[in-house]
Amino acid sequence: MTTSYRTIPDTKTFEFTVSGKVTEADFDALSGPLEDFVEEHGKIKLLEIIEDFQGFDPMMLWKGMKFDIKIIPHITHCAVVTDMGWISPLSRAAGAFMATKLRTFDLSELDAARTWLAES
Repeated sequence: MTTSYRTIPDTKTFEFTVSGKVTEADFDALSGPLEDFVEEHGKIKLLEIIEDFQGFDPMMLWKGMKFDIKIIPHITHCAVVTDMGWISPLSRAAGAFMATKLRTFDLSELDAARTWLAES
């Protein structure tokens, strides 16, 4: 899988991109920097750009759930950007159970997602 991330300290935003199948190594490459960013900034905003998602390594399911429980309370706003039709409704359904303000955007609306997070 291809993963990349960048941080935007001015708006306390952690932005990452996913393309392909998520492996444990991919998860570790993102989770460590995300945890460090939360430690540095407290409450943060998250921008998830999902170009292509082909599943994840089932061996990391428990690890991922434990991480989510730890990190989600620190995320005030989350923008999910994707053209994969099934991800947006799933994201919105999950968002209904979180205090995090969550919005979904199409890939063509990436700049709008960044603006929404910056202005929030």
